[in-house]
Amino acid sequence: MSNVPVAIVTGGAQGLGAAICIELLKQGYKVCVADIQEYKGKHFVHQQEEEFGSENVIFSACDVTKESDYISTFELTLKTFHRVDVLINNAGILLEQDPHTLLSVNLLGPIIGCQTAFKYMGKS
Repeated sequence: MSNVPVAIVTGGAQGLGAAICIELLKQGYKVCVADIQEYKGKHFVHQQEEEFGSENVIFSACDVTKESDYISTFELTLKTFHRVDVLINNAGILLEQDPHTLLSVNLLGPIIGCQTAFKYMGKS
């Protein structure tokens, strides 16, 4: 097993999440870009593959309000990179009119992410 650290970044396809992914790749991490926006996510990953190599970055479709999506993201990352060291719960929305959606993404999403991470990563 490789000692190269591996990170999952939710909301990684654009904005701050994309900047985090790029910085992690520059620091030698392998990165799973997890995002609900599949087209943007795949496009972003393709761009990063050109600079950092296809063996260092993957995309996973992930709606952070769904535990099943987090599970799929963790399983894909483990299958591809054989470990997960860091989860960055970056996904969030700002201009949402529906308070239930706002709370689901911005509050419950990170909680679900941390609970899932605990199952796959343990206390370490």
